[in-house]
Amino acid sequence: MLKRIKNRHKSRQAFTLIELLVVLVVLAVLAAAIVPVLTGYIKRAKRDKNEEAAHYALVACQSVIVEYYGKGNIATNGKVNQSGQQGGGGSGGDLRWDNSNGANNTPEDIEWGNKVLALFDRNRSTEPYILIFGTGRANSVEDASDAYKVYYIAYVETKDSPAIFYINGEWRYEYPTDSPAAMYKKNNINYITTNDGIANNDIPIQYYVVSQNTGITDNFWTSSDPRSLKSHSAGHNGY
Repeated sequence: MLKRIKNRHKSRQAFTLIELLVVLVVLAVLAAAIVPVLTGYIKRAKRDKNEEAAHYALVACQSVIVEYYGKGNIATNGKVNQSGQQGGGGSGGDLRWDNSNGANNTPEDIEWGNKVLALFDRNRSTEPYILIFGTGRANSVEDASDAYKVYYIAYVETKDSPAIFYINGEWRYEYPTDSPAAMYKKNNINYITTNDGIANNDIPIQYYVVSQNTGITDNFWTSSDPRSLKSHSAGHNGY
């Protein structure tokens, strides 16, 4: 009798161990299925937050550029109208409203950038890692209103965030000139592709740099440096 009780006790111990192993296996399977979902959810949540911030930045840029244009700056500022801006590799005609090293701007230029930041509750201590916007080039567009309409935004919230681009009404993560269907360069000027069926109706872009905290003083657009704008876009440097 005592032997049967001991054997039964051993059987219960063995069964409990098996149950524990089964539970561990089930938990491992569930974890393998759930973790990627949670990771994807977290990434989407961060992207949604960054996209919301980029949208506010777009509204702020549009508001300030209308004021800037209304004061006659675009029509009279030769620095804005000079040819050669790269929008993806240089600062030939970029108007600098940032206060980074090498910006080569004026206190007035920086103040315009400050106005943009203030409109979406930012300042120079809380500004985005990169914020650039683009309008139609004043000396190239047929419709004068293009010179104060924002067609382009490049936004990077932090040094660890992906770049978000606004191209003529659409948000995207790919670097714009990687896709000629969105944007291309001709004669060292970037053009947004309109696809409206009208010949020579693509939009030449004038860039305004509001924030630039990469620490790169020259080619912060397309440098192979992981801090550059292009390195933060989809398909580059792991983003």
